Amino acid sequence: MIKFTIYGNPVPKGRPKFTVRGGYAMAYTSKKTRNAMQDMRMQSIPFKPDKPLEGAIILTVTIYRSIPKSFSKKKIEMAENGILRPITRPDVSNYLKGIEDAFNKIMWNDDSQIVRIIAGKYYSNRPRIEIEIQEVMENEKS
Repeated sequence: MIKFTIYGNPVPKGRPKFTVRGGYAMAYTSKKTRNAMQDMRMQSIPFKPDKPLEGAIILTVTIYRSIPKSFSKKKIEMAENGILRPITRPDVSNYLKGIEDAFNKIMWNDDSQIVRIIAGKYYSNRPRIEIEIQEVMENEKS
């Protein structure tokens, strides 16, 4: 099992941008998303396996977003205790897509190896993403 934390404000994967070059439409990833994915890769280096995992993977992700400054003291306390959860955009799935793509060829060969995802979104005074990667053994049910 591989466990590590990515520190900083979580950044969801943005929608692809489009441009026309030489008469052909091209899609590209925004600079903000590219930078966030690069930061995730850099912070994960001390935890990466000798070679990317090849089998089925269970990915557990816990996303901690900053507590909004507009929250009252009561709401801040509820957020810190996990009672009040972020139900606003971006969706958990947008964060996951960036994480899945960022770790291709680093933690695993391809994100298609992920057979199960457990994910949650919380508030915290210490924004971060906690990641747990577990290989599924051949005879083990996930």
